Amino acid sequence: MYKRHAIFLLAFLLLVGCNSVVGVGTTPTLTQAPVESTAVPTDLPASPVPTVMPEPAVTAVLPTPVPTPLPPDLSITGDSVFIYPAPQIYTGDKVSFQVRPYIPPTVNPDDVTITVFVDGLEVGSSVLNDRDLDQSPYGLVKWAWETSNRAGSHQVQVFLDLNDTIQIGDENPNNNQISFPIVVYDRGQLPLAEANATWVMAETNCCRVHVVSGTAAYRDLPELLVEVETAVQQAANRLNETPQRTLDIYFIDRVIGQGGYAGSELVVSYLDRDYAGIELHQILVHELVHLLDQQFAPQRISFLAEGVAVWASDGHYKPEDIDQRAAALLELDRSVPLNDLINDFYPVQHEIGYLQAASFVKYLVDNFGWTRFRDFYSSATIDDAATPAQAVDMNLQIYYNQTLAQIEAEWLAYLNGLPWDEAVVSDLETTLYLYDTMRTYQQQYDPAAYFLTAWLPYPSEVRQTGTPADLTRHPEAEINVTLEVMLQAAGQNILDGDFNRASVILDSVNRVLATNGSFQDPLAENYRNIVHVALSKNYQVQRVNLSGEQADVWVTEANSTLLTRLTLTMQNHEWLLAN
Repeated sequence: MYKRHAIFLLAFLLLVGCNSVVGVGTTPTLTQAPVESTAVPTDLPASPVPTVMPEPAVTAVLPTPVPTPLPPDLSITGDSVFIYPAPQIYTGDKVSFQVRPYIPPTVNPDDVTITVFVDGLEVGSSVLNDRDLDQSPYGLVKWAWETSNRAGSHQVQVFLDLNDTIQIGDENPNNNQISFPIVVYDRGQLPLAEANATWVMAETNCCRVHVVSGTAAYRDLPELLVEVETAVQQAANRLNETPQRTLDIYFIDRVIGQGGYAGSELVVSYLDRDYAGIELHQILVHELVHLLDQQFAPQRISFLAEGVAVWASDGHYKPEDIDQRAAALLELDRSVPLNDLINDFYPVQHEIGYLQAASFVKYLVDNFGWTRFRDFYSSATIDDAATPAQAVDMNLQIYYNQTLAQIEAEWLAYLNGLPWDEAVVSDLETTLYLYDTMRTYQQQYDPAAYFLTAWLPYPSEVRQTGTPADLTRHPEAEINVTLEVMLQAAGQNILDGDFNRASVILDSVNRVLATNGSFQDPLAENYRNIVHVALSKNYQVQRVNLSGEQADVWVTEANSTLLTRLTLTMQNHEWLLAN
């Protein structure tokens, strides 16, 4: 099971819980995110300040958390358990439990059992045989609890090593269990579109495209079919590899990680409030490369796999000059030695790792051709040596007659010789800031989306459960909507080349994140008040363009995917609908 899951995760996007994290302690009060209703308070004060964009502010520095002392032995705490779907459970959901306990070095994670009880009855068990992208172990009791006709409060108990078979490293059995309540809401409280959601499939020459009814992807399905065909053609041409089977592509209306993941199937985020802000063509080609290269390099090394995907996509998040951006990393003194990057790829700052990998792959292809690189790529596996970097080094000597250190030095010399481009440096620096901020938001307010710890279910298995909730449900509270449209606005400003404005918005987001959701920052307060006005009129906010004392707001109505633009204006320090 572990090997299968690891191969599936290897192709996780650009790099690809929720408020379902249980509160810290042995007696938490909630198992999923504290239930946050989309109902809007009526006593929210209007912003007393004008909305003119302030001058550039010093980038907000998040406080360094004081690490919690680790227990000496195997243990579970309130923040060890994640529940899916997230952030809320409704009758009819099939509930999964993800457990991430503390594992001391003396204990083999594969020996640790987890057992889940609901209302005193065992619903399932597993072992800690799955791994995150950073190789942290976790256990998954998948689709274990059927909630039909179970509205109300229930008590959950999670046990580690229930039969107390582990002695060394688990001296204190009292910290091996946790108990907490969970609330199941009546399905009638769901928006009608989600309550009636079903999978819809359309076929093209290359692919089966799966979408969920009542979503933006369902609305735009004809255009998506064309996009898919175009992306498959580019991926096939760049790899010189024709698909050997019909490909399955799933478009989901929630952000996971940076926008998608791929294993034997492909999952792509497609929604109107897409705060990850990736060009659709880039993400499709990237993930399709992960599907196609398995045909000739099924055991490829992560560093090379992600580098090939970004190179073949002609950019990470948008069309871009990969070498100029890699040179900008050197200007910013943010590059990582390749030996370290290859050995510990996914935990490295995401954009840096992917960009360096893409530029290194591009250097080899440009100088020595695709055919030789393809042979090298398909031959280099983690089984070749003690570490991935040693495996890359060994195969570089076989196929290029040079060591990793030698080719790295030549590649860096090439990058250092490129002309300095101030706009590229500013673009990259602001992009790093955007995605670091986005991941902080995910960790605090949407953990199910955070790429290093998110559960990435096989979409075909989710489809077989009969409900798409594990792939589509996401937080819709006012704070989530506000921060997401701010992140979305910052990303759009980066695309427009207005890095100063993007940084100001990101500074504002970080002030909210650093103060536990307090909207004391004037800019953030204005965004929050604009969202509040729209939500109070029963609109779902998808995008906000704030300029001075006017805001254009793109919304959908309940159970509709039709986008409508509203205009709000500031009058007497209060935001009012102008149409």
